[in-house]
Amino acid sequence: MLNHKIHLRGLILTVSFSCFSSSIFAAPLQILEFKKGQLSQVEQTQICEQLKGICPQQAQWRSLKTADQNLWLLSGSDIAQFHLSTTGLKLSHQWHMQLAPSEETARSTQYVFPKLFPMDQNRYAVAVIDTFSEMYSGGGAGIERASFYELKDSGQTHRFIENYPFSFNRMIRACFSEQDYESSRGKCHDEDRLSLDIRRIKPMLWQFRYRYSLEVSPASDSGEKSFKGSRNLNIDLNKVPKQPNIPAHWDYQGQG
Repeated sequence: MLNHKIHLRGLILTVSFSCFSSSIFAAPLQILEFKKGQLSQVEQTQICEQLKGICPQQAQWRSLKTADQNLWLLSGSDIAQFHLSTTGLKLSHQWHMQLAPSEETARSTQYVFPKLFPMDQNRYAVAVIDTFSEMYSGGGAGIERASFYELKDSGQTHRFIENYPFSFNRMIRACFSEQDYESSRGKCHDEDRLSLDIRRIKPMLWQFRYRYSLEVSPASDSGEKSFKGSRNLNIDLNKVPKQPNIPAHWDYQGQG
């Protein structure tokens, strides 16, 4: 009887430990942020020995570590993955994102968004953001649109989301007369903005949450009313919609 109890207790402990271990390794992968100033001097030296071309840009380096203790580095348009060996960091993979040159007027630019997006247990993606700006009398707008690229082990990238709305903010002048200024209560612009939050639900499924707000000046004759809204969209990465299902006026693209 005693031996039976000991065996049963040992079985319970084994099962409990097994479940605990499984929960660690099966924990959902989180979207991670590249941050500055996280590398030791030794790590910086080891990286420079293997990637001499990005050494002069150390001031813009951002890094993060995944649950499997791989180190990821973002330097401008270059991304690298390192694994920890007995002799220190060893380069596993590297990618170069081909960014378009900025326009002379600086109305549009591109940059790699400093986050690493897990697709499933062994696949990751990054976002390239296109930014646009426009100015007009008494107002202006800033627009960002995102394309997502899977980072392939071959060093190549695959774009699976193209030109999605990412953010914008816009101001339109509403005061044109002395009467308008008096009725505006200090707010002489109509303003609207859009933002996007992304979270990972499970392998190959992300959730996009779009938030939109419109603040209308008391002096405005646009016929619009102030409004706040949001929309959650589940994005299946195996069959991504060409564009997200959001109201048309949330998808401001500028005048080109």
